[in-house]
Amino acid sequence: MKKRLLALLLTALMVFTVVGCGDKEEKTEAEKTGVNSQEEIVKLVNEDLPGIAAERDSAVKIYNDYFESGADIDSETWKSQLENDALTSYDAYLEKLAALTYTNSDVQNLKDLYEKSAKYQRDAIQYVVDAINAVDSTKLADAQQAIEDSKTYLGMYQDELKKLCESYGITIVGEFQTTTMTDATSSDADGE
Repeated sequence: MKKRLLALLLTALMVFTVVGCGDKEEKTEAEKTGVNSQEEIVKLVNEDLPGIAAERDSAVKIYNDYFESGADIDSETWKSQLENDALTSYDAYLEKLAALTYTNSDVQNLKDLYEKSAKYQRDAIQYVVDAINAVDSTKLADAQQAIEDSKTYLGMYQDELKKLCESYGITIVGEFQTTTMTDATSSDADGE
């Protein structure tokens, strides 16, 4: 009888334990802060990236201005602008971009793709400066490759964003707006 009572008691205790565990659910960090995946995607695309874009846009403008028709600037002056203004602005932009973090791993990975694209753009500017310093137009191939790599990662970002938007039921309104860089091989960085 004691064994039977003990078995019944243990069984009842297990039932309460199971029910107790079933009622306690751990909340994710996003649930605790009230941020969901859709909100993070929208925040990244509509607020965070546009909110820090001015420094990137300034750097890319300095780079692209050299190639505009009628631009009258020598390569040494351009190199100085790239080193002193464009690279400084782009480094500040990358620092702000790196500081953006998201609780949803899909959104964080999306931001990381965008960041890789941005780093390649920054590298392209540096390669042009290196080409001018070395008076070696063959170094422009590195700049051109960095621009192509930037475009590749930007395309991956856009594809992933579309996939996530479909997955989370978000409608994309408008077109993707990007700041692109001119083909590096069209410059006269070799001083000719």
